[in-house]
Amino acid sequence: MIPLDKRIREFMLKEHIDVILAQSPENFAYVSGFSSHQHTVSRQPGFACAIVHKDPVATVLIGMDFEVPSFASQGFEVLSFSTWVGNRSMDQIRQNNPEPAFVTMLDQIEDVISRREPKVVTIGIEMDYLPVQFYMQMKQRFPDADFVNVSPLFLQARIIKQPHEIDFMRQIIRVSDEALLATSLLAKEGVSEIELFDHYCRQVMASGLAFPSGWSSFTAGANSGKLGRSSDYRVQSTDVIKFDGGVHGDSRFYTTDFSRSWLMSQADPWLVSIKKNLMDAHQIMLDALRPGLSFQQLFHLGYDHTLKEFPFYKRGHLGHSISMGPQTAEVPFISHDQSGVLESGMILSLENPMYITGYNGFNIEDMVLITDDGFELLTPLTPHWLASESKYR
Repeated sequence: MIPLDKRIREFMLKEHIDVILAQSPENFAYVSGFSSHQHTVSRQPGFACAIVHKDPVATVLIGMDFEVPSFASQGFEVLSFSTWVGNRSMDQIRQNNPEPAFVTMLDQIEDVISRREPKVVTIGIEMDYLPVQFYMQMKQRFPDADFVNVSPLFLQARIIKQPHEIDFMRQIIRVSDEALLATSLLAKEGVSEIELFDHYCRQVMASGLAFPSGWSSFTAGANSGKLGRSSDYRVQSTDVIKFDGGVHGDSRFYTTDFSRSWLMSQADPWLVSIKKNLMDAHQIMLDALRPGLSFQQLFHLGYDHTLKEFPFYKRGHLGHSISMGPQTAEVPFISHDQSGVLESGMILSLENPMYITGYNGFNIEDMVLITDDGFELLTPLTPHWLASESKYR
């Protein structure tokens, strides 16, 4: 990964923040280009921290004494804190050096900020991630500091993807699309949801580039009308099969999200009309994609089309930004109250769902990249209509 601490600094200067602590695993990786091992596994703030200063000085990476030898320096100042692991270098062993003083992460954070900012500072912390206990410890260390929540700042920075981010997301989106295309050949009556899911997972894992996202699922019939995991339910002739999910790019955190919904051989004509409407709404939205279009305008193009035929339709949004997670859906949302406009470099999941509790459900969803003059469809391989649905089209 390529470090993006300079991009974060641009946002810091706009918000007049002196120091930012990147402490969630994904934002530590965003800033440093390095995925901390135990940090990622545990999602606890005590394992790694990146300190970005408003001035163009070296970003500081703080990690476990056991892990910092793995940090790629790339111009960073690298510091360690003491752990239970008890690592010693060969020189320390040969010279029988006394055990060094125990140093905590908070000790290192305090030292770095104090020597760089001797006056009262504005410290940006990820309040949407940090536990209260860690925040209170920081308040004790810096009683006069002004703490601000920079969780939204990171999300804002991640909206416009840099070229290397786009390249990697293209790769993992392709993995998910190819896996679903292969699995679509099994989407027929008699197959179980879990059989479809297992096949999709095997296809993803065979890529060697990504892992299936934990929330991915194939559901059918009444199960497709609710949020749930794949079960041993076997598809019936009157069902809709719905896939919703994607992949994770392993320790690089980037994630994907798209959906397909397929009608079986004896679908209720009402369900056929719903799918046709949602597909039309989806195409209307795709045709409109371009920089400068507002999120509100894009929402109403799809929502109003479906609402006109189905007055009961209710939906809060019709898509979202997506990047490193851990949440899949990130701001900005394609919704009636989202400010702002589409910009080149955004990667969005564009979706047109409808769920009928206890009966069936649909989600028509693609991933797109907003370009200078329109958009690039990132999920073109898996069909929205199976060959077996030809009589419905």
